Amino acid sequence: RNAITSARLLTTLLALAALAACDAQVVDAVRRPPSVEKPPDPPEPPDPPSPLATSLIHRYGFDGRGNVALDSKGAAHGQLVGVTLDGAGSLALDGERSGQYVNLPNGMVSGLVNATFEAWLTWRGGGSWQRIFDFGSSSGGEDMAGAAGIRYLFLTTASSADAARSLPGVLRVAYSQNGVDDEDTCQATEALPVGVPTHVAVVVDHDQGTFALYRDGALLALCSLTRPLSAIDDVNDWLGHSNFAADVDLGASYDEFRVYSAALSAEQLADSFAAGPDAEP
Repeated sequence: RNAITSARLLTTLLALAALAACDAQVVDAVRRPPSVEKPPDPPEPPDPPSPLATSLIHRYGFDGRGNVALDSKGAAHGQLVGVTLDGAGSLALDGERSGQYVNLPNGMVSGLVNATFEAWLTWRGGGSWQRIFDFGSSSGGEDMAGAAGIRYLFLTTASSADAARSLPGVLRVAYSQNGVDDEDTCQATEALPVGVPTHVAVVVDHDQGTFALYRDGALLALCSLTRPLSAIDDVNDWLGHSNFAADVDLGASYDEFRVYSAALSAEQLADSFAAGPDAEP
């Protein structure tokens, strides 16, 4: 009997302990509501696209073969004159009186307010006034060089020294609405390097009344220009050819040429130069 009584007592005690534990859990659950997991943090928003990408409107990589310079960003395809692409991804021009250049569509400049013109090329040297680009008109009319350029924006590898205006023979950009005597110029302190792959850019910031010249991502000169690109009669938009018939053609190899509808900053041009001609902006 004592053994049975002890067993019953032990069973009763175990039941009471289990009931007490259950009650404690219930009370604890009431006192402490269940935890709610914190939702994950939202992902970081993507960086806004660079102005190098958003303002790029024309891009010529000189890929493929044939006599067309494809505009991979827009539809302003260029016509090669006197030369063809050989599939090497660059455009080699003989210079001198070869008559080799790229004829881009009319109106590429006059429709812009602010703009950046950017090129990667290797110059082989030679005579002065060779044009990296020349956008404008001449006394010879459309599709013809003349005795003089009239309304234009051009970039030359090396001007000739002009003692009358105290201008040395250097890398120079010029804007005019009425020939040489009406020019606003902006120049470096030396000519474009010979035999060296080089990055050059001209930035027209009409909002600030300036235009600037860059080489290899570095600012060479910042100059005043208050007159608009819309005043240029750009019926002759050429790479490697001048609106002045006396000037020789460009002897160089282009890797790429770009046009932006914005005045790129020094930092943006330094980034573009560092990325190189084949990179996506």
